[in-house]
Amino acid sequence: MVDVASLARRARASEGGEACVPIAREPGYRLGMGARSSAGRVPDFFVEVVLDPFPDRPRVNPDQLAERAALLGRLRRRGYALSCDDAGVVTCERTVARTAAANEARVASRLLARPLGESRPRPHS
Repeated sequence: MVDVASLARRARASEGGEACVPIAREPGYRLGMGARSSAGRVPDFFVEVVLDPFPDRPRVNPDQLAERAALLGRLRRRGYALSCDDAGVVTCERTVARTAAANEARVASRLLARPLGESRPRPHS
């Protein structure tokens, strides 16, 4: 999936101390894994889901909105922090141990596939 050692090196080398790689992208969401590093510290790893509750703007699909609300609840129960920007896009982020990062990304991928009616997310190309 993602080489976490390489991700940690990229975070240490980046000006902002952060690196993120996309794992999957579909209309309405994207899934990524990242690392944050500050001087002299071991990088923190995170899994990030960016979810657009209204991917068919300006149309609103109530069934799709309900599915996304259910997904947000599942992510929150898994320990994801949820935040929303001015455009209504929701960012869900969970800090995980280096050894748990790949597994958490797989779990998030399955959660994304289930409520959105997809068999699995498309790999990012």
